[in-house]
Amino acid sequence: FPFADQAPLVSHSLDKLPPGAMQLDEQRTRRLRVDHLVYGVPGSLDEACAAFEAATGVAPTKGGAHKGLGTHNAIVALGGAEDGSCGASCGYLELLALDPAQQPRPERVWMAMESVAARGEPRLVTWAHTPARGLEACAAAAAAAGYQPGDVQSFSRQTPDGRTLQWQLAYRHYTEAMLPSDGLVPFLIEWAPSCAAFTPAASAPRGIELLSLRAESAAPLEASASLAALGIEASDLLAQPAGAAPCSSRLVARLRTPKGVVEL
Repeated sequence: FPFADQAPLVSHSLDKLPPGAMQLDEQRTRRLRVDHLVYGVPGSLDEACAAFEAATGVAPTKGGAHKGLGTHNAIVALGGAEDGSCGASCGYLELLALDPAQQPRPERVWMAMESVAARGEPRLVTWAHTPARGLEACAAAAAAAGYQPGDVQSFSRQTPDGRTLQWQLAYRHYTEAMLPSDGLVPFLIEWAPSCAAFTPAASAPRGIELLSLRAESAAPLEASASLAALGIEASDLLAQPAGAAPCSSRLVARLRTPKGVVEL
């Protein structure tokens, strides 16, 4: 499912799931409290959406623009009542691209998107975590433990039907060099309780389920310490290969789709 530059959107499809391992990975993934996955795509967001629909059978819907941050997105839900999966506990997938309408480009573009565009290859950049103890309490506890998740900031936007979506973020995920542990350590998000019925996870197209989110780290001790500061059990995310640490880090999401199981 190539872009114009032949970079594949989906890493590969899997005909069969490994027995036993998948159930354990699903349990780990639910404990991660994933709000959403950030999948950076080079080039046109419309082309990326078309390629994603061809690969999975589900068409993303346009989300909106991130004014002042240089990007816009499209989204699909990662589970829900309609398909018998876990719904809000696995959030949504965000296809993120540079926004050509934001010219001149903002001084700082977030989520390492300039690197994604320069390489011409899509990438699972990072993910967002919803803290069980609340965002502000989690950010304060992380700072006390030596990890700085970024300042807590409030955001809002109007939905197409005129409702106001409100949320808070704590992040420092700008350039590739600034991604904590190469993006394996998430940023924090919390939606206003009044918006629960129309968050992206609740309103995006359904049909895809997040089966697992796993990672390999080039610096596992550093990644583990940062995850622990956020209250995340490192073993729920990190799946280190035997032997020496890999030369580079990567996130891998396994999705069940109408066209089979795929990995990003």
